Amino acid sequence: MSKSDNHGEPFLVLVTGAQRVLHAFILRLVPSLSDADDILQETNLVLWSKQSEYTLGSDFRAWAFRIARFQIMAFRKRQSNDRLVFGDELVDRLARLGESRGESLDEKRELLIECLQELKDSQRQLLDDHYGDRLSGREIAEKTGRNVDAVFQAMHRARAALLRCIEQGLAERGKK
Repeated sequence: MSKSDNHGEPFLVLVTGAQRVLHAFILRLVPSLSDADDILQETNLVLWSKQSEYTLGSDFRAWAFRIARFQIMAFRKRQSNDRLVFGDELVDRLARLGESRGESLDEKRELLIECLQELKDSQRQLLDDHYGDRLSGREIAEKTGRNVDAVFQAMHRARAALLRCIEQGLAERGKK
């Protein structure tokens, strides 16, 4: 694919899909959540204004991280009077580490989704009640008519099965 006018849905899908990892990446490199939020907004504006420079089908995340890194450097220049500003070398190291961790987290998230599908329906429902609906073990026991200890044992077995599945998936992909 060549550089072209990328206006529209494909580019928008890429930008919105990258928001979580971009925010996490920025948050590792700036002192506060509000600063990270501001830098993410600035990054989004630059991404949108430079979308014609992006070639659809190429590594969007690498391109977006590079733009975010420039926005972080601009932020640091504006904050240069602050004693808590990191040095350029440290920020660069943290940025590279953040990029690789973002990829690792995405891979683990994909494996988690796959492994959740491999659980029994009752195990998925139990985890959904606890983590999705934020029900306590006691509330789940009342809802299902089970003993509280049995609920905790079942949650432990479901989490252990997920962990084994994810570790196995990572090992098969050659990563830990």
